[in-house]
Amino acid sequence: MKRTLSGLLMVAILTLGLNAAEDGAAPKKGGYALIDMYIRAFQAMAAQGTSASAMEANLQAIAAAARKAAAAGETDRVFSARFARVLALTKLIIAPDPGNLLMPVIDREIADFLKDVTGEDIAARTGPAAVGQVAKAIGEELINLQIYLDTMDKRWELRKQLDEGMSGPPKKK
Repeated sequence: MKRTLSGLLMVAILTLGLNAAEDGAAPKKGGYALIDMYIRAFQAMAAQGTSASAMEANLQAIAAAARKAAAAGETDRVFSARFARVLALTKLIIAPDPGNLLMPVIDREIADFLKDVTGEDIAARTGPAAVGQVAKAIGEELINLQIYLDTMDKRWELRKQLDEGMSGPPKKK
């Protein structure tokens, strides 16, 4: 299951075609770089047949880069939290679990992730349907993160308009 899931996840990520746009805003640039690191790790895995332990090392390096980017203000809290969730879910999926000790935790996290990202319930616990559903959700979340970064400036404008609208009409003195 895990091997199949890793393979399908690789295919889903390779077909995303996300290109990190160069932008002067630090939170955007840092976020694009992290998404790119994640995708490149799966591209390397596909090209070289990387083992689960090597992929785990890649995930650790990406997580360290994400923490460093957050500390340096190169990503904001929203991006950092959502990207960390993608990394954690990926680790749960590729990490060996002899005896299925973590299966209840993995099942719960996958179910929550699927519901939050795609609005779907788990179609199957194992097999191609489960693998495809999780790979689709991770790919969708990477696209969501890309869109989040792409629209960051517009979001600030909309928040400002919302704040102004909620304060009501100007008060007479």
